[in-house]
Amino acid sequence: MRDVKYGAVPPESPPVAAHRAAVQSYEQAGIDFVAYGDQQSLTIPRSIWTEDLCPAASLYSIDSSLEPFALATDAALATNRIRIGITAADVIRRPPSILAQLGITLDHYAEGRFFLTLGAGELKQCVPYGIPRRQPFGHLEEALQLLRMWWSSDEPINYDGKFWNVRNGVIGVSAYTPGGPDLLVAGGPGKAMRFGATIGDGWLSYTPASHSPEAYASEITEFRRYADEAGKDAEAMTRMVMFMVVLGDDDDHVEELVNNAAIRWDAAAVVTGGETWRRHGVVNPMGADFAYARDLIPMEWSREDALRIVDQVPTAMVRKLRMCGTPVQVAEMIQPYIEAGCNHVMALDYALLRKLNGQNAVPA
Repeated sequence: MRDVKYGAVPPESPPVAAHRAAVQSYEQAGIDFVAYGDQQSLTIPRSIWTEDLCPAASLYSIDSSLEPFALATDAALATNRIRIGITAADVIRRPPSILAQLGITLDHYAEGRFFLTLGAGELKQCVPYGIPRRQPFGHLEEALQLLRMWWSSDEPINYDGKFWNVRNGVIGVSAYTPGGPDLLVAGGPGKAMRFGATIGDGWLSYTPASHSPEAYASEITEFRRYADEAGKDAEAMTRMVMFMVVLGDDDDHVEELVNNAAIRWDAAAVVTGGETWRRHGVVNPMGADFAYARDLIPMEWSREDALRIVDQVPTAMVRKLRMCGTPVQVAEMIQPYIEAGCNHVMALDYALLRKLNGQNAVPA
């Protein structure tokens, strides 16, 4: 029998008391883990986050994300069993020494229940804040290596890299978990998957925009090969998928949601590259080779231009690029990925499913 873990994304906006209550309710409900994105701005332009399109705009800003490591600390103090993770911190804005210290700190607060996911970073998290994003996967590989070194010893380390040169750099606190907390890598198949299998403890990918169940099965075979070559037990490693979901109460509710401007925008904007749309025989209105991490800065989109994109996104494409349905229908869509090798399941709906209607995202 497969040992599959199920996770949730807690509220990441104020008030903090609602966040704490949500995490405690997840634990009581038997959810296995919670995870926080490391975001200062989200994916939807502020120009279309307005009451006429998204009623929740009267309640909060689309970009009102609290600091994830602080939220994770709050969750660690408020719970006893549930695992707590970051999915994903990026190695451009947070240098390895900071990530190493943050990871060890959370490892202690959570008493071994913490995991850290690293990613190569996104343009929208860097350029608007005056941070260049160059050679992100080179930064990612070196950061993973440095965290491994710091988490394995409380002695000063030396490291000669292309991006970081460390001389007697010390993180003097020993990890709570021997060798440090689990370290995952987020991204599509390719370098991110290889780093997760060879340097990290697992791989986090996103679907259905990035792959079908059949493609995912092939990628898991490759992941296992990389792990075997690195002398690791692939079956003991985390293979997490964040499922991009549009979840409705019934078919009519689902149809209403897939027609929402914000959800249609995200079907065009939050894609790994041009192949995401091309494999369905169409070209993304954002551009033939548009890639979310490399190209998207939502604050730069005017309302007129954003709605022009929305108008070019048929609801049929939303249904192809998101798992759209009732809870039972979406569960049936996820099952083939579990059969293919996913052992950690997390559904991501950008908290829009309830919040688009101005409702709280605390679970019932």
